[in-house]
Amino acid sequence: MQYVSIMSSRPAKTKDTDLALLEERIRIRLVGGTPGKSSLVEAKRGEAGDEWLAMFEYEQALGVAKSRLDAEARAAKQAALRETLKEQMADRDRQAEEERRREEEYWKQEQEAIRKGEEEAEAKRKLQQEIMIRLKHDRLQQMDDRIQRRDAALARKRAEESVDASRTAYETAEELRLEEEQRTAAKIALREFLLQNESNKAIREEAKKRQWAEDAQFQKQWEEKLNKQEADRREQLDKVKRQQAKLQAMADAQGENRRRWLETPLVNKYYKEREDARAAEEERRVAHQKDVARKITVDLEQQLREREESKARLKKEEEAYAASVAAKVAAAEEAERARKAAIAAKKAAFKESIEQQMQAKAMRKQAERQPMTEVERQINRKTLEDVGTWHSTGRIPLPQLRNSTAASSLSK
Repeated sequence: MQYVSIMSSRPAKTKDTDLALLEERIRIRLVGGTPGKSSLVEAKRGEAGDEWLAMFEYEQALGVAKSRLDAEARAAKQAALRETLKEQMADRDRQAEEERRREEEYWKQEQEAIRKGEEEAEAKRKLQQEIMIRLKHDRLQQMDDRIQRRDAALARKRAEESVDASRTAYETAEELRLEEEQRTAAKIALREFLLQNESNKAIREEAKKRQWAEDAQFQKQWEEKLNKQEADRREQLDKVKRQQAKLQAMADAQGENRRRWLETPLVNKYYKEREDARAAEEERRVAHQKDVARKITVDLEQQLREREESKARLKKEEEAYAASVAAKVAAAEEAERARKAAIAAKKAAFKESIEQQMQAKAMRKQAERQPMTEVERQINRKTLEDVGTWHSTGRIPLPQLRNSTAASSLSK
């Protein structure tokens, strides 16, 4: 049989005289009265009273041992809970550190991507600027070449006084038309090149505004030059007509069969065809610009929709997180209320237990005033044996503690 060591209120090696004096004092305290010499009947009654007292003290020691074991069990359980909580906190710290590390890595990758994008955008901007400058220089060179060719054509026209003058004017007009087509093709190629860079719309918008300004300036200069060319052409045409009329008059006067100059309607026809072609090209350019603007508008609308969807998704996530936090707070408050209710119930149970112990103590005191009968000794024989063992060894058998603990667990 296993035992638990409990300090006895009556040591095992106490002298009989000391025990007698102690029993007498206990008896006087329990049943009242004054100290004095005990008779044989009083001694027997004192012994009987000591049996009740010993049982009461044994039950008290048993309760103290049970409380100590319960306290040790609670302490072990609390230590295990603290260890589990410490592991959970460490795991949560590890997860937070991992999440922070992943966010930092993502931020670094994002910054690197932004830096590369900025470098690529800067390189593209520089390339576009170089292309625009080169195209501008080419356009200016073409304008200078056209002016030189126009001046040469005018010089040839002024030098010529024959039928070839009108044909030369027609060829010069055809060259101008081809040059205009080349310029238009260059402008369309430039716009298409600028539109290919969809990732940098700010640069494209700036280039578009610059292009529009340059186009307006170029169109103004071109209109001025065309007006001047048209005035020169009309002046030359009038001169050619006058020369033709003069030659025709001379031919009529001489009666010679000469080939006539190109008729004015034919010249007007060529001029109208060129103007119609320019108008059609301008319409195609405007239609292309409108198509590009429509595509840009569609892209902007798509980006706005994606931004609104992202904001709505973020708002839903924040609401869900707030709801989870509120649920956790409510659960914590409910757990706190349950804990306080458990503490209050425990206090009430403890109070009731104290009252029951006080009532039992009062009943024991009442019973101790009477000697234990043989029937009571037979009933309490096992308890009296345990009391004797406890007094002689100072230890309580473990089965008693286990049974008491189990009964206490069942009663809870």
